[in-house]
Amino acid sequence: MSDKKIIITLGRECGSGGHEIGEKLAKKLGIAFYDKNLIELAAKHSGLNLDVLGSTDEKAPSPFISPYAPTIADQLYRAQSDVIRELAEKESFVIVGRCSNSVLEDKDNVLNVFVYAPLSNRIKRVMDRHLIDSQDKAKKEILRTDKIRRTYYQYYSEYRWGERESYDLMVDSSVFGIDDTVDVIIDAIHRKFK
Repeated sequence: MSDKKIIITLGRECGSGGHEIGEKLAKKLGIAFYDKNLIELAAKHSGLNLDVLGSTDEKAPSPFISPYAPTIADQLYRAQSDVIRELAEKESFVIVGRCSNSVLEDKDNVLNVFVYAPLSNRIKRVMDRHLIDSQDKAKKEILRTDKIRRTYYQYYSEYRWGERESYDLMVDSSVFGIDDTVDVIIDAIHRKFK
């Protein structure tokens, strides 16, 4: 990889393997990986309690709370956004979720990726990964998680979660598998930042 700082943002459907793809991508590129560890950086940055912030990660505020009263979710979003922008000035990295493509929309050194897969593949992956013994339970968890992610993304971003206008590359991880999806993204990085 060149000396130019690049950032890869990964949006993902639950069960698509986005987290694992992000980890492998960062490792293969030799750059930092951020996901839930960003909460710790946001807590240090903001002085807010880590446990409180962790419980609101990637969740929009309740619709029953006044939009004029800042919530813990709002504070976490602002703190994470500040940290993401600071990191973007210093280093190359892969980041999963956290509206990072929206936060960094003014940067030209970013590749925005969305990882998806058919529901049947995601059910199998969630069942295997979380030792869930029922397809119905796995499906409910997937739909619940995706709804939370969609609501969060569309609350804090002007874009729509999972729609092509928000991303440079959308990839079905079931077509390529985890490792080859990583290679597809690396190829896109080389083509975009040649």
